[in-house]
Amino acid sequence: MSGELLFGIGVLALIMALTVCLLANPIAKALGVMDLPDGENGRKRHARPTPLVGGAAIVLPVLVSTFLFQPGFNGFPWIVGLSIFFIFLIGFFDDRNHVQPIWRLVLSTFILSGALFQVPDLRLEILYFSFIESPFILSPLVAGGFTLVCLLGLQNAVNMADGNNGLVIGLSSLWTAFLLFAAPVELRPILVTLLVSLLVTLHFNVRGKLFLGDAGSYSLAVLIGMLSIYVFNHSRMELSADLVVLWFLIPVLDCMRLIVSRVSRGRAPFAPDRNHFHHVLYDSMAWRYGLPCYLALVALPGVAALIWPEWTLALIVLTCFSYGLIYVSLTRRQSLLGQPR
Repeated sequence: MSGELLFGIGVLALIMALTVCLLANPIAKALGVMDLPDGENGRKRHARPTPLVGGAAIVLPVLVSTFLFQPGFNGFPWIVGLSIFFIFLIGFFDDRNHVQPIWRLVLSTFILSGALFQVPDLRLEILYFSFIESPFILSPLVAGGFTLVCLLGLQNAVNMADGNNGLVIGLSSLWTAFLLFAAPVELRPILVTLLVSLLVTLHFNVRGKLFLGDAGSYSLAVLIGMLSIYVFNHSRMELSADLVVLWFLIPVLDCMRLIVSRVSRGRAPFAPDRNHFHHVLYDSMAWRYGLPCYLALVALPGVAALIWPEWTLALIVLTCFSYGLIYVSLTRRQSLLGQPR
């Protein structure tokens, strides 16, 4: 694909994302997706009603790029586009009228199962690890189930991380950049569109002008997950499974910690609270420092593993240790200062 066409696709994504962001308030009011604050002591502490249309600013250009510019290799673009559209609708209705987590899970499972059945390229059937010579080969049935768990897990982890301005969009920008580095040529239109849309929306999100909303976090997580699987299966370079795990490690690790913590205290695993890693950072320092801290925990190991892939396992251990050390240190400090968690 020519550079001129990719540039044109990027410009179109820029125009579409910028239009949605600039018209965020009237669009959100028309659709009934304004996020209302809870007050100073609540979970939602933003100062004013905020439009939940960041997801639309990202997903709409991606869908247009998918259906207009993406070659139809093995049905992948169309299935991904339709899956993202329906996942986006689930999140949209959740933004308008809260949908019970069990129903979100059931509907997402149904949509993703259909996609995995239709497109073998979306299944993780062969897993390569940097520290093991022989790959793990999974049967189609086991591969489908394993991939489904990975996609649903990433969807929930990203949704749980969507609690402070710039975080999920910043993470998604990093992941998209990683994917562009390793992606085959046929994925460049989608990835260029996605990265441009993310960066435009990030500009408005970090300033509190709009939020992703559940529509954005659900669909963005599934989109990134599906693209990651395709890149893993068709990369221009050798990607190990542990390298991909490293990219998503921090939000997934935090999600697992939260679920275990809540269940151990007799609470529902997806009950909202302010015990997330990003909340700990937010309550401990100005967010202009907390956001780079979180993103650095993802970016630095990810880049290092691309440069020195033989050190990927050690980087995973180091990242887990760094996450745990920061979390324990900050929560202990907050406890000594009498700040409730």
